[in-house]
Amino acid sequence: MTSTLPSTVPRSVVLAARVTTLLARSFPEYVPGVVHEGFRVESLDGREPRRMFVRWHGGTPTRPVWTHGPALGREKYKAGILEALTRAGYAVTSVPGRMDVYVADRPHDTAGPRFAPVASDIPFTAPWLVMDLWTRAHVGVADTEEEATAEAMYAERRHTLTDARMVTVPALYDHLERADELLGDGLAWWRRERHGATDYRDPVRHERIDALVAVANALRAGREVLGAGRMVSYAEPGRNGAGYLVQWVPKSAAPAVGYFPGWPRGSAEGDAITLLVNGGLHPVCYGEPVGDGGFMCEASGFMVSAADPADLSVPGVTLSGVGTERPGELERAPEILRGAGWRVEPDAAWPGTWTAFPPAG
Repeated sequence: MTSTLPSTVPRSVVLAARVTTLLARSFPEYVPGVVHEGFRVESLDGREPRRMFVRWHGGTPTRPVWTHGPALGREKYKAGILEALTRAGYAVTSVPGRMDVYVADRPHDTAGPRFAPVASDIPFTAPWLVMDLWTRAHVGVADTEEEATAEAMYAERRHTLTDARMVTVPALYDHLERADELLGDGLAWWRRERHGATDYRDPVRHERIDALVAVANALRAGREVLGAGRMVSYAEPGRNGAGYLVQWVPKSAAPAVGYFPGWPRGSAEGDAITLLVNGGLHPVCYGEPVGDGGFMCEASGFMVSAADPADLSVPGVTLSGVGTERPGELERAPEILRGAGWRVEPDAAWPGTWTAFPPAG
């Protein structure tokens, strides 16, 4: 979509011209006093001048509520306008019960969330809104931030599902719906391969649409897709009959950094983690639960745990490494803690681990 208008023309005017040209191919354009029924691209929001919408003028507003016949007047054009704008690559917002269709250019970077909960500043409405950040139009209301967050995630999932349908074949549509249910909530995802009982490959971050299409294709191929906690996995055939397991896990919004989330920790563990991070070491990062008391390891590094996780009154902490991404880095840990006055001793039972005791306070 390109424009021949001068570069000095405001972007909102350029957008309105593009949308008008596109829709005029299929629908009459409303012209006051000349054409009495048709669409018009407008913006009546003084706070957000580029907040554009398409409104249908003239005709019967809606079909009578007591009938179940075909849509009449403005109502019958809304679906066509939505489809035309969506297929042309625009961002569109449609709210049930409203006839206006909000439209904007899709952002160049679509990796972040499109929908978000925001506190409402609109009089006489619910305290929270679900906002489409692309078109600056709200698509729902909620009484609490938690409800608004849940509605925003639902809208995000439907948006991703729509995008996935546009880049796949109709034969995959039902499998996309099932894949969306299996994956649950989550915008960013980790893909990891397991080629043996202990051979876990490094996770690679993807957007939700990648996980959605991959799981849908696995379902279409007849693979058995299993879930464990927040993890979805299925087997893929490899070369020479050696298959491997594909695992998809959502990126955690609140990862456990530097410690294992299933174990209790006190102030000593927190102090040790802070010292080691400030000393330039990389902490382990655990994310979503993946079944049987396990958690997704989003990034390997050092881990600090209580000397006795079953009894926090036992003095000392245990320092160990998780993964092999940074070999040798952990060897700097004892000197960092000793420099802060800690007593550090190697663990004779577990080579490469240490027990550390904070300064007496």
